[in-house]
Amino acid sequence: MADYYFYRRKVESQRRRKRAVVALLVVLVLLCAAAGFFWFRSSGHGSQQEPAILLPTATPAPTPTAAPATPEPATPETATGESAEVFAPQRLLPAVEESAWNQSTAVEQTIDFEYRNTDFRMVALPASGRVTTEHFNTAVLLGDSITEGMAIYNTGLPNAQVRGFRSSGPQIIVNNATVHDYARNVDEAALDSVVAAQPDFLYVLFGTNALTAQGSEDSFIAYYGKMLEVLKENLPGVAIYVQAIPGVQETVVQTHPGLDNARIQTVNNMLANLALTYGCYFVNIQEALCYPDGSQIDEYEAADGIHFNPTGYGAWTEYLKTHTAWDRRNQYEGTSPYYILGS
Repeated sequence: MADYYFYRRKVESQRRRKRAVVALLVVLVLLCAAAGFFWFRSSGHGSQQEPAILLPTATPAPTPTAAPATPEPATPETATGESAEVFAPQRLLPAVEESAWNQSTAVEQTIDFEYRNTDFRMVALPASGRVTTEHFNTAVLLGDSITEGMAIYNTGLPNAQVRGFRSSGPQIIVNNATVHDYARNVDEAALDSVVAAQPDFLYVLFGTNALTAQGSEDSFIAYYGKMLEVLKENLPGVAIYVQAIPGVQETVVQTHPGLDNARIQTVNNMLANLALTYGCYFVNIQEALCYPDGSQIDEYEAADGIHFNPTGYGAWTEYLKTHTAWDRRNQYEGTSPYYILGS
């Protein structure tokens, strides 16, 4: 059986033969070229011999003047000055002003980051897994009397901290107003109460009281935006969920003209814009509590057509469990939808 050295010697022998053949061919070519040159000179085809002419005196030949050296063409490496412009890279796009880049000082905003005409249904979080009840042990549910029902009824969230202040709006957070919490029977400053709870997750629902009367929504939206700003400043790193204002029964508009379901839909679009602007999540709880036209599901109706009965609060809770953004602190029932094999 042939070994490695046998094949190595065989390959080296083949290489030597190839080099010898190539060298022989080169020698033959050189010999042919030399023979042709001498034959061309001896046959008289070269320069003709002129008869010598004797001159009386020898005139010294003029000293040859060296011809000016022809400059070599410039290359990208040797070009300088104006010639270098020929090799400069050409921009495919207009020049960009870069003087304001790479600075630690504030740069003037040049792009309008305000969101407009956003359909809140397109911005809302999709269903993604189902967190356990323990997820809400470190959550605060902030809002008005509709949120208060989370503390009154058995919603399946026994350890969630509810801050439901009746007849309130986002201004109580902005102004840190002192309010009464009927479920806990305490008077407290609204913002201080939320911050003292030190939540990991904050669910916000305001708007029904502000929309009871007809008129412009500008003041409500301005306060809501300021509220989100204040909450993010005082609760850094806390995930904030802005919840859609739920619809009401169709008959409510007769006694509360401002609570028109079409108007509520428009305001929800504005809230979705705010959520995008301030980096918050938007949760469309209308999917769980309302018909497609935005009106309250009859099965969940309370006496006034605005609030919800225990069944409605149960549906609300179930919706929140299945509509959360990924967070490493989340605990899921079963396998996490974000589980990566080997992680």
